[in-house]
Amino acid sequence: MSMWRDVGLVAVGGAIGTALRAGLTLAIGDGIGSTLVPLLNIVGAFAIGILLGWRSRMPASSGAQRVQLFLGTGVLGGFTTYSALAVEAAEPGLLWWGIGSVVLGTGAAWGGLVLGRSGRTQR
Repeated sequence: MSMWRDVGLVAVGGAIGTALRAGLTLAIGDGIGSTLVPLLNIVGAFAIGILLGWRSRMPASSGAQRVQLFLGTGVLGGFTTYSALAVEAAEPGLLWWGIGSVVLGTGAAWGGLVLGRSGRTQR
C-alpha cells in the first residue's frame, strides 16, 4: 500500500506542477517569449535545491520522504520541463540558450541546496 500511496503523491504533485507551469505559460508566455521555459526551469531548480537541502537537515522519516516525493519529484518535477527546453534549444540559433539554461539551472540548484542546508539541523 505504501508504494501506491507514494506513486499517488508523485502523480498528484506532478499534475499540480504541470498545471502551474501551463497557467504561467498561458498568462505571461506571449509577453516574454522563449525566455519563459528556461526561467521556469531555473526557478524550479532553485526550489528543488532548497527542498533537498532542507531534507538533508531533517531526520530520516517516512513523512519527510513523502514531502520530498510530493513537492520535489511531483510538483517541481512537473513545473520544470527540460524536454520543452530541448525542443526550444533545437531551433536554429538557440542552442546557446539551452546550454546557458542548464548551466544557470545547475547554479540555481546549487544555491538552493546551500540555502536549504543552512540553519539548524533537527534531530
